[in-house]
Amino acid sequence: MSVQELSENVFWSARQINRYFNQQFGVSLKAYCNILRFGSSFKDISEGRLFPEENFTDQNHFIKEIKKYSGVTPKELSKNKDDRFMDIVAIKKLDT
Repeated sequence: MSVQELSENVFWSARQINRYFNQQFGVSLKAYCNILRFGSSFKDISEGRLFPEENFTDQNHFIKEIKKYSGVTPKELSKNKDDRFMDIVAIKKLDT
């Protein structure tokens, strides 16, 4: 859902929503949603699915977003050297 679509649903302007998110979280709503999308990709990555299942427009977009927030490609992230990403460790432990 875009910021514009959300603003129409909650009867706030996109500017009001972004101002609120910047005050509360220090980032815009779009950046916040991108971070949530990044976190939601951990399960797929932990299971070796290194392509976007949903929420990403294409493979290139997926790789760029993962690298932006983790500093590594999805393939490197799936290896999780030194248990760098605790969410992936937790997901793998839940699956066993």
